[in-house]
Amino acid sequence: MAISRLSIVKFVELALTCSCVALHYHSYNTDRETGMLVTGTFIGYLIVFAGAAAGYIMQTPSHKRIDIFYSLIGVALFVASGALIIDKWQHAYKSDEKDKNLAKASLAIINGAVLLVDAVLTQRGG
Repeated sequence: MAISRLSIVKFVELALTCSCVALHYHSYNTDRETGMLVTGTFIGYLIVFAGAAAGYIMQTPSHKRIDIFYSLIGVALFVASGALIIDKWQHAYKSDEKDKNLAKASLAIINGAVLLVDAVLTQRGG
C-alpha cells in the first residue's frame, strides 16, 4: 500500500483533532453557544476523520466531492471555533487554563488551514 500525500494529510487532520479534543476535555468552561460549536466541531470531525482514516487504510476512500465538502465545511467550523476561543481568552489573566484554551484555539485554526490544503489536494487529484 503506497502512502500518498493526501493520506498523510488525512492522518495529520486526525492527529490535530485528537489533540484539540484532549485539550478541550481539560479546558472546557465556556459559554453555551461557543461550547456547543467547539464541542460539536471537534467531536463531529473526530468521527469523520476516523472514518476517513479507516477508509484509506482499507483502500476505500470516500467520493472526491464528499471529501471536498467535508473539508470546506471543516475549514469554516475549525477557524470559527478557534477564533471564538481566542476572542474569549486573549485578555484573560495568565493561567494554565488560558494557555490550554489558546493552544486549543491555535490547533483548531491550524487544522482549518490543513483542511484547506486537503480540499485543494483532493481537487487536484493529489
